[in-house]
Amino acid sequence: MPCSVETPTPPPDDAVDAVTPEDPAVTAPAMDETDAAVLAATETKAAVALPVKPAMKVHRADGAPPAPPAPPTAAAGGGGGTLGPMKVYSTESKRPRRRWPKVVGIVAGVLLLAVLAAGGYAYWYLQDTVTAITQTSDKRQQAAESGLAVALPDQPVTALVIGEDRRPGEGAGRSDTMMMVRIDPRTKSIAMMSFPRDLVVNVPGYGRRPINEAYEIGQEPLALATVKELTGVQINYLVPLDFKAFQRIVATFGGVWLPVDRRYYNSNDGSAEHNFMSINMQPGYQLVNGVNSLAFARYRHTDSDLVRMARQQTFVREFKKRVDRWGFASRIIELISILRDNLKILGSNKKPADARTLLEYGRLIGSIPRGNTFQVRLDDISSSTTNPGKLEASPQAVQTAVDQFLNPDMNSGQAIASRDVGKDAKAKVVKPTYDPAKIGIEVRNGNGTPAAAADAAWQLVENGWKLAHSAGDSLVEYLHTTVYFDGSAKGAKDAATAIAEAFGSDSDTKALDAAAMAEMQQNGININEPVVVVIGKTYTGDLAPPKVAVLPPKEEAQIVRDPTRDIAIWRDAQRKSGLPLMMPTVLYAGAQTRDPLFSSQPPARVYKSGGHKAVYVTYSADSYDQVFGVQAIQWDAPPILDGPSAVRDYKGRKLMLYFNGPSLQRVGWKQDGISYWLENSLTGRIPNSAMIAMAKSFKPVTR
Repeated sequence: MPCSVETPTPPPDDAVDAVTPEDPAVTAPAMDETDAAVLAATETKAAVALPVKPAMKVHRADGAPPAPPAPPTAAAGGGGGTLGPMKVYSTESKRPRRRWPKVVGIVAGVLLLAVLAAGGYAYWYLQDTVTAITQTSDKRQQAAESGLAVALPDQPVTALVIGEDRRPGEGAGRSDTMMMVRIDPRTKSIAMMSFPRDLVVNVPGYGRRPINEAYEIGQEPLALATVKELTGVQINYLVPLDFKAFQRIVATFGGVWLPVDRRYYNSNDGSAEHNFMSINMQPGYQLVNGVNSLAFARYRHTDSDLVRMARQQTFVREFKKRVDRWGFASRIIELISILRDNLKILGSNKKPADARTLLEYGRLIGSIPRGNTFQVRLDDISSSTTNPGKLEASPQAVQTAVDQFLNPDMNSGQAIASRDVGKDAKAKVVKPTYDPAKIGIEVRNGNGTPAAAADAAWQLVENGWKLAHSAGDSLVEYLHTTVYFDGSAKGAKDAATAIAEAFGSDSDTKALDAAAMAEMQQNGININEPVVVVIGKTYTGDLAPPKVAVLPPKEEAQIVRDPTRDIAIWRDAQRKSGLPLMMPTVLYAGAQTRDPLFSSQPPARVYKSGGHKAVYVTYSADSYDQVFGVQAIQWDAPPILDGPSAVRDYKGRKLMLYFNGPSLQRVGWKQDGISYWLENSLTGRIPNSAMIAMAKSFKPVTR
């Protein structure tokens, strides 16, 4: 970007970072408040509606009306007069009547009516809200629903999120964002995979075109078909999202805390050079409103589609943390009510999502550890030779990314931390009782689906159980996959447990006793292995990946040690912020302390966001997609440091390491009430070895 973009004077930090009331926030009824109001109203209504006990009626035999009650008279005495009522005296002391059982009974009845009424209202409201979210009158979206696969219980589900780029006065827009999101209940993980909008792919019926044109030509049905053909992944849900809805949702949650890697600025004056969305964001961790969140996620005019996709995935990852802290699991009904007018979640027209399904998915997402969110990157992309200005990816590159999406690496982070930083002192060393490559496994078909046992056996072999093989059919049908083990065989029980986990949470493990053996050998095929898997009807043909860490080779750190290089910058930041700061004394080789596009701007920014004093220093290495930074903020528990992949002690400091698969994205620690972290570039370009060396090198800034 030319230096001329720096001429407008940016607003003060507080004005830039604050969540402003500009966001078109949605006023959605919060279920917890609504239920309380309904409960109170129902109590009053129920109390008023209680039947009043009528006065006792007296019927005379002669048909005459009953005599009115006699007026009270004076007490008898003296001369004549009417006798007063007889008084009865007792020698026992007078006791008050025990009315509390009756009162409690009435109150209990009223509360029961109120709860039933509130529950009925909540159920009606939830069903009505889910209908608004999961049903559409748009003919194109209805057509797309026929191309979605039915989501199965306890199995991974994949959603395709499509963000539309529609501009005023224009027709159907192109898809600005196409992202697959996969939620796996078996591994408690979320994986994201995005597609560059300029990636040339085969659009069914239209030949090779940029992928975002699929939406422009045929909207949701064609976009869905294009992604399915490109990846081979079955899609269960479609989430069309327009940008106004995006802004409203972010505004509803009060903004989102984002790590802004560098300066972003554009003033759309209508000229060809600046005719894209206005943005004015300073670098550093900050609370960002809906308008700026959208501008940050969509920006791509001084970098590339790959960097833009990384920004979008960063937003999704940090927004989940925002929702988690807001109370996802406990406030799911309120969340759904917020989304009813801002979001569509469309499932297969063969079995649309219902309230129970959405609640289960909501609770599942809320329960997923924050470190189990993975960003899958499509690497090995090159310029297209047939479509100038567009991108190409080989089938092998696409398949590699799809494999990572379907089987995110959840284990290498801990192993890399132990190898490159230090052993986990608290970790219990569990000696394996079996070798998956050497334990015998028979797989039998108990669901009646042809070749189910052979398919499952092949997947087990692919997952490292090298001796797994198909062994015919079971004469007894099984609903859930059951893994039997011979208790006398070493490691068989532990192996059966691991195999059952791969088949999903609804699978069972059982001892291979005489009754089980007799049942399974009815087909005339004897059992010859210590582990027997009987495939049930809930088997979907998809096994969870093995829990095996794949370590990349340890590379030599390309670093430069210079404790005094940036001392003046850090001293100035310490003086302005009033914070006792730490600075790196080792830097990635070739790194410069500057913003690559705004070199005249000071690299250290001292600011406040959300009431927290903060300092951010920008570094760049070679190009705009290798911008990384150091953050210090006077905040003991910033959301970004939730859920580290691993924690290791280093010279009295607890280093928190955050991995995206085998790539180290962030290293954080806390000292003197200040949280620090070293943030990798958005695309993870700084090698693990350099990240670890820099994090270990931090020393207090000398005065």
